[in-house]
Amino acid sequence: MKLTIAFLLLIGALLGNAQNVSISGRIVDGTLPLPYANIALLNTSIGTVADEEGRFTLNNVEKGDYQLQVSAVGFQSYRTKVITAGESIDLGQISLTKDVFGLEEVVVSGTRNAIKRYDSPVIMNTISNRTFESTQSISIAEGLKFSPGLRVENNCQNCGFTQLRMNGLDGAYSQILINSRPVFSALAGVYGLEMIPANMVERIEVVRGGGSVMFGGNAIAGTVNIITKDPMQNSFEVGFNQSFVNLEASDRTVSFNGSIVSESGDKGLTLFGFNRTTEPWDANDDGFSELVKLRNNTFGIDAFWNTSKRTKVKLGAYYINEFRRGGNKFDLAPHQTDVTEELKHDIVSTNLSFEYLSKNQKHRLSAYGSFQLVNRDSYYGGGGRVLAPGDSLTEDDILAINAYGSSQDVSAVGGLQYNFDISKKLLLIAGSEYIYNDVTDEMPGYGRVIDQEVGTLGTYAQLEYKPIPRLTLLAGGRFDHVSIDGSYDLADEQFKNARDLNVVVPRVSAMFEVMQGLKLRASFAQGYRGPQAFDEDLHIETVGGAARFIQINNDLEVERSNSALFSINFDKVVRKWQMNFVAEGFYTELQNPFIFSGQTELPNGVAVIQKRNGSGAMVAGANLEANVAFGSKLIFQSGATIQMARYKEAEVIWEAEDENNTAPAAITDRLLRTPDFYGYFSLVYEPIEPLSISYSGVVTGPMDVPHVVNPETEQTVIKSTPWFFDNNIKVGYTFRFAERYRIQLFAGLQNIFNSYQNDFDRGADRDAGYVYGPLRPRTVFAGLKFGMN
Repeated sequence: MKLTIAFLLLIGALLGNAQNVSISGRIVDGTLPLPYANIALLNTSIGTVADEEGRFTLNNVEKGDYQLQVSAVGFQSYRTKVITAGESIDLGQISLTKDVFGLEEVVVSGTRNAIKRYDSPVIMNTISNRTFESTQSISIAEGLKFSPGLRVENNCQNCGFTQLRMNGLDGAYSQILINSRPVFSALAGVYGLEMIPANMVERIEVVRGGGSVMFGGNAIAGTVNIITKDPMQNSFEVGFNQSFVNLEASDRTVSFNGSIVSESGDKGLTLFGFNRTTEPWDANDDGFSELVKLRNNTFGIDAFWNTSKRTKVKLGAYYINEFRRGGNKFDLAPHQTDVTEELKHDIVSTNLSFEYLSKNQKHRLSAYGSFQLVNRDSYYGGGGRVLAPGDSLTEDDILAINAYGSSQDVSAVGGLQYNFDISKKLLLIAGSEYIYNDVTDEMPGYGRVIDQEVGTLGTYAQLEYKPIPRLTLLAGGRFDHVSIDGSYDLADEQFKNARDLNVVVPRVSAMFEVMQGLKLRASFAQGYRGPQAFDEDLHIETVGGAARFIQINNDLEVERSNSALFSINFDKVVRKWQMNFVAEGFYTELQNPFIFSGQTELPNGVAVIQKRNGSGAMVAGANLEANVAFGSKLIFQSGATIQMARYKEAEVIWEAEDENNTAPAAITDRLLRTPDFYGYFSLVYEPIEPLSISYSGVVTGPMDVPHVVNPETEQTVIKSTPWFFDNNIKVGYTFRFAERYRIQLFAGLQNIFNSYQNDFDRGADRDAGYVYGPLRPRTVFAGLKFGMN
């Protein structure tokens, strides 16, 4: 009898376990299905991914009370309590709310660890694809200015060289990453911000200040991490845009994006392509262009494969072919013109990574490698002519013919990173990577050869500690061994630069949540720049037809920095309203900053500028940010920077070499091309679902800029620029059909009030570097996009 009762109890227990239930539902965005959302029961191992129709089922769920969480890229997480009591549950439709300001998106640039943006102890900003769309930014150079502390400027009247300034410091102080890898070399970076099309980019992560030193040197001002598009769902889009600069010069683009994702969501492939053709434009009718002639062809892929539940492989590659030319007489060969700057770039880049997660999810290992090859043919010169039969070559003809050059740049990065989740309170990140760059730049006619090889072995470690739930402490550092081996031949002068540097850069950060939605963050970090001759400063411009090159001073020392930031961040959601406010103070001290002075001209026509150490400099200021959204109908974003950038002692920018020259020296204690105020705003309004109206603008305050007023003596004066207000409007209307297909028509006007520089230098002897203000004058545009998702 006892055996019978025990047997029946055992059968009952087995039947009870067999009564595990399922939880199902459908994830939607409004009325549209939201595929591949992640669904999980918190504090359990039960989870799944929604299918293409947004449907999901969690099987074998035991009786009990659970917290169900739904998350998807671009949407706020959704949580609800679920009680299972012996019967399966259908939750029906779960509608997710868009994460308008990207506070819940997963970012990696702040800590080298995937973390939700609002949880990052290092303050970060992201520039989304929506920002590029609403501001009609064709390249990332046009869209980067819509982020606090960032300003994009044009530095060359001839070739359109643009650079990014962060927190008052120029482009050489910022590190550009592609998918978190420092493979975007200095040579590619000279024109690269304008080369990379916006449709190639999923988002851009921005870390301001020295808190980004975990990624290596040259991250004194901050880090810009360009994240290319990942396949999220089956989709495609074809776009066409036609612009007319000043209602005259054509600027035409065609773009393509497409993604394929497997039914299980474990594999995906994204393809993207871009073509841009622009005509040169002359602002002051002197026969010389202010905006370049441009042709750009870009295509690439991104792919992933979740080889198991705990391993993932990612592969990416892109190719950029760009031709740009500025100057005059575009129908002639470069050496037959008065002035021409012409560049032909071929850039090939690839990246591969492997990620492993342990069964207990405490250990994560990443192995990665990236490679980039840049081939560039260049011409910087002029002063030649069209030769007739029997003409003999003059000295000017020879100088013009000699101005052709070529460059080759190889960059590679390989490394390992280990994350150890020691406990819920403690996370360790450690890794090592080798960064290699080999560049050869030749101009045979000038007898100029630069051959420089730089290898950096970097090792880093970081500890994240949460003593209490509301406090996060971060401490880490990086040790770099930098080996520089360069030889530089300027015809009449040869020198070498072979140095080994050992640099340690620490950082500490803290985040405290005062109350829900209110966070305080603070950080301190050190940074450095090595004494390389070939970096972003190598951009070669022409003044009076003479090519200018950079030569490092024999006593040039490593430039170092101390950087501190403090910020207050307030986020609030009230029904459909989302609000985000940030106030950030920053201070950066530069020790032995690199400056340029002492220009001389060699007999072969080469103008040489010395790169030397200054006495020191500092930049201090505040970034303010205010963002408000009413659902997705009304989105307002804005930011402003107030700053002060000064040398510790006044620096001589130019002084006469001839004692009989009575022209006054150019002396300043201000960092040039650095305004005390700049800011942006963007307003997107959708009064009805098909109609979208976008209004945006950028304000730039006065700044001091150098101006070469005498090409023969290189006499330089310092001028103050006026205020600029560059604002834009775009109107779009979307027709939807067959559930997932759409056609969008759009049109608009950029720089509505034509706020643009009006005192460009004129003629062949102009100072090509005397250019400031907005990147383009008043421009009208119209286009369409056809797609499916």
